[in-house]
Amino acid sequence: MTMEAHPALDGDCYLPARNCVEEIFAWLRGPGASKDHAAVEEWLDERGEELKRRVCQGWLDERSHAEEREHARTPGPEGVIVRSYTRQIECGFGRVALRRLGHAVAGQRANFPLDKRLNLPADLYSHRLRHRVVEEARDRAWDRAVERVDRTIGGHVPKRQAQGLAIKATQDIDEFYKQREAPKPMSASAILSGSADCKGVRVLPKALRKETRKAAAAEKAEAVRGDPMAPKKLRSHDKRMAAVTAVWDQEPEPRQASDIVSELRRTPKDKKARKSMPRPQNKRLSASVQKSVSTAVSEMFDEFERRDPEHVRKTCVLVDGDENQQTAVLTEGRMRKCPLTIILDIIHVVHYLWLAGSALCHKKGKPTEIWLNTHLLMLLSSPVAGVIAAIENAAAAQQKSLKACERKAINKALGYLRRNAPFLDYPTYLAQGLPIATGIIEGACRHLIQDRLGITGARWGLCGAEAMLRLRALHSSGDWDAYWRFHLEQEALRNYAAAA
Repeated sequence: MTMEAHPALDGDCYLPARNCVEEIFAWLRGPGASKDHAAVEEWLDERGEELKRRVCQGWLDERSHAEEREHARTPGPEGVIVRSYTRQIECGFGRVALRRLGHAVAGQRANFPLDKRLNLPADLYSHRLRHRVVEEARDRAWDRAVERVDRTIGGHVPKRQAQGLAIKATQDIDEFYKQREAPKPMSASAILSGSADCKGVRVLPKALRKETRKAAAAEKAEAVRGDPMAPKKLRSHDKRMAAVTAVWDQEPEPRQASDIVSELRRTPKDKKARKSMPRPQNKRLSASVQKSVSTAVSEMFDEFERRDPEHVRKTCVLVDGDENQQTAVLTEGRMRKCPLTIILDIIHVVHYLWLAGSALCHKKGKPTEIWLNTHLLMLLSSPVAGVIAAIENAAAAQQKSLKACERKAINKALGYLRRNAPFLDYPTYLAQGLPIATGIIEGACRHLIQDRLGITGARWGLCGAEAMLRLRALHSSGDWDAYWRFHLEQEALRNYAAAA
């Protein structure tokens, strides 16, 4: 329902709101309120939105009358045409109208001082309604977000417009972080840590990168159409990789190799007794489906330098074995002359040790577990060359009894260990209290991407996916409220700087 501005209500702009209150009291005293409490509560909730809308409309009418009285007392300069215009505003309570004066010189667009004074958006939807729509869309599918807004408040934003508002809401994120002061570390010994990873996002064909789009077209052309009930082949070229990075501060916590093995083998009974690492602080997540891994890593190093411009802090980067990721980290570190410790995630290493152990123990569960614990303890307490030699000797001793698939698994594990040997100095990492697992970035990928962009049936356009990733990363970093205040300031500059 639209509330028109009321130019005749100079005496009491809030009369419609007062009438609404009286209507509520009259209904509560009448037969309609004889229903149960749930029905009365539901009616009051719906009527409350109408009351708030009328109060908002009265407030806008009051601003309109004040502007008209001010103009009557002090007419504008000669040559400026002043006319009354009415605009609609969709706010959280519903649709309201604002009548205000437009000041224009012949041949130029009018400017509206009252719009500037109230910092109104350039289009229909109020900033508060935008805020609510973005918060809802950040956590659930677009259809459900629009439905929830319709059910819980009086404002309405269609799905396509909601997507546009979310995209617009991200336009000041880069500038926000540029002007923001870098967080202070908890102590002088706090470790500056970072990590990067990638995860696929299902996108529309036009949003795929060029080579992937060609492969997807070829795959579709070769698809066999026949039995409609036959199991469908999984699509292998319908995703675009999103790059995720994390930067955080963490207090060092020296540990023993036995602490790590016990942690990986713990039972629910051991959970309370385990020695945990200090929690990460000042965490900042970034995610993008448009940027490459190298660009994302470069921006991660920008955040390192923002927090530690003199390169005096102990800095480490956790990686997972992906060669492109490692190359990007090494390249940035050399280019910026940043002293850097690169650590391979221990969980990925355990996976490859398990492959070798399972092959050497011929897939026998208990012997494989014992083998894994022994060699993991060796890896955590001595150079990796010793573990590689132990696996090679065990494979040579069983050369005749090993199957081809078992030999292949062993070679795969050995190749992984040799290739990543420079990043497997775990005795030093543990002694210095450095983190050795990528739990933060793995959790970030699940939360930022899978929990929202990976919901069943979702296929994203490039701009929509980028906006959603950036909004979720901003919120997960704890910067959402501060960013929105900054965004409103930037909106005022964009919309009304020319009228200043």
